[in-house]
Amino acid sequence: MIAAQPKIIVALLPEPETVAACLDCALAAAAGFSASISALHVGFNPRFAFVPPEEIAIQQWRELREGTIAERLNRTKAAYEAWRTDHATAPINWKHNEGDVGDLVASETAQADLVVMGNPLRLDGRDAFHATLFWSKRLLLVAPPDPKEGPRPHRIVGRHIVVGWKPGETVKRATHQALPWLQRAEKVTVVSIEKQEDTPYQASARAFFAGLGISVDCVSLRRETGSVGRQLLASADRLGADSLLIGAFKHGALWEAILGGVTRDVLAAARIPVFMMC
Repeated sequence: MIAAQPKIIVALLPEPETVAACLDCALAAAAGFSASISALHVGFNPRFAFVPPEEIAIQQWRELREGTIAERLNRTKAAYEAWRTDHATAPINWKHNEGDVGDLVASETAQADLVVMGNPLRLDGRDAFHATLFWSKRLLLVAPPDPKEGPRPHRIVGRHIVVGWKPGETVKRATHQALPWLQRAEKVTVVSIEKQEDTPYQASARAFFAGLGISVDCVSLRRETGSVGRQLLASADRLGADSLLIGAFKHGALWEAILGGVTRDVLAAARIPVFMMC
């Protein structure tokens, strides 16, 4: 049965390329809930941000490549309005704010049950993504790429959720925050990818989800050579899942090293929505 408790969802729209996919995904995630959805554009503006000189230099360089804050806003708002022409009755409100992207995201998503955004392509998007995971610490739903052709995403995200399970606090936090969507799901499958047959991943998963009152199927896979993240996605595809839930990991200060290898590979290759949290 689909739950009906109210939810606050923020669809982050820092860049025009991911607007349609993000809004589609936010609507699908809201299905069945009494939800308020905000379409929030955030952009860096040095006039309202307290940042070191080297950051200002980076942003000035970015303006040469990506345009001014006004130009970036206009492109994103145009993408939003184009999406709106086909979704005139969608319960989504537009909001724009500018300054320090990290501070804006932390404040604007502080009360959110779920933050939705596309896999970032530009600097504003990367800053917003980083701030959601590491500053606001909200549950993040990463929308898959917008299909230019073919069917649109399912009207409900999370009919069948695959949970990528490796015992640890990050996946437990993500699971707790995603509990309303897990309770709404028709099926939840826990997939663990293990090096050894006697690794107690399945036992810990069964105990954890039993404590939450969530019925799950458990699938254990031997680790193959190559990417664990891609193996997890391939398993979700074989199982017919429409979304994936993982705990995200960080291992460094630079963007290329912010997230662990599994998380990076999932983000790079996912074609289904991905719930994640650190």
